[in-house]
Amino acid sequence: MDVLKFAFDSKDTALRTKIEISVIVPFYKAERYIEDCIRALLSQDLPSHNYEVIMVDNNSPDKSAEIVRRYPRIHLVSEQKQGAYAARNRGITEAKGAIIAFTDPDCLPSVDWLQNIGRVMLCPNVGIVLGSREFPSKSPALSMLAAYENAKAAYVFSSHLKEIYFGHTNNMAVKRVLFERLGRFLEVPRGADTVFVRQAVDACGVDVVSHSPDICVRHMEITGMSTLYRKEFVYGWSNQHNTDLMSFRPLTNAERFELFRETIEKTRCSILESAHFLCLLVVGGAYYELGRGRAMWSARQRRRREDFCDAQKSPQ
Repeated sequence: MDVLKFAFDSKDTALRTKIEISVIVPFYKAERYIEDCIRALLSQDLPSHNYEVIMVDNNSPDKSAEIVRRYPRIHLVSEQKQGAYAARNRGITEAKGAIIAFTDPDCLPSVDWLQNIGRVMLCPNVGIVLGSREFPSKSPALSMLAAYENAKAAYVFSSHLKEIYFGHTNNMAVKRVLFERLGRFLEVPRGADTVFVRQAVDACGVDVVSHSPDICVRHMEITGMSTLYRKEFVYGWSNQHNTDLMSFRPLTNAERFELFRETIEKTRCSILESAHFLCLLVVGGAYYELGRGRAMWSARQRRRREDFCDAQKSPQ
């Protein structure tokens, strides 16, 4: 930890007088949302000379790149290797900032997003900042679920239990020196943000990660429960799929219930609303477990194929 702290102190002195941030946004089939994302990024209350926006075209077949070209302040690059993490790594190569912030083209950062990232990053020990996420719908169900997710993040990152730490590159910032020390994202289909966070915690301790609810984006893709449940399935799949890269412990039922209780108290739910909310959480948990189960089944099938191939190659 002392080595990393020295690196932050010596290389990030400029942050105390001039915040320099590179924003990286990979995109693929994003024309529905990308212009709103661009406008939100160009409307930040940070002076324009203090940050740059890099958008990475990951072989998008629609008009996303054409939309980006309308904005001369955006630095447009392309990455032929398919995958969001390959695209993010391409953006890191182009980035000039001491802080590298990540979001997605279907997210709208709040006007003070970058200002708040820079404020938290002034702490010498902090190398990764994770923010909060809201949903566009004003439905009571999604509002309660957003409150629950933010309560969960606050619990996880104050627990100092590294096995439950996670990452999400739709609202995440990293000091450049941390990438220089640990390397860039693994170019896997899903979950490389969580793997990177865990690598950072293993190398530098839990204090290297900070969670701030003031650093907020609105996730425009989440318009209903079906979309959210599909996300839960993917999260379960990716966490289980990446167990060879890291150990990961899902929250226990007791931890989830305590977060549920905290959320209904904070949102002042009625008994009926609380019961409905609990049902939504149970269904979401079921989708998460289905995703984990699918990943375990795929791993077993792969091992069987490998064992069969090894048996075929063995001398008779």
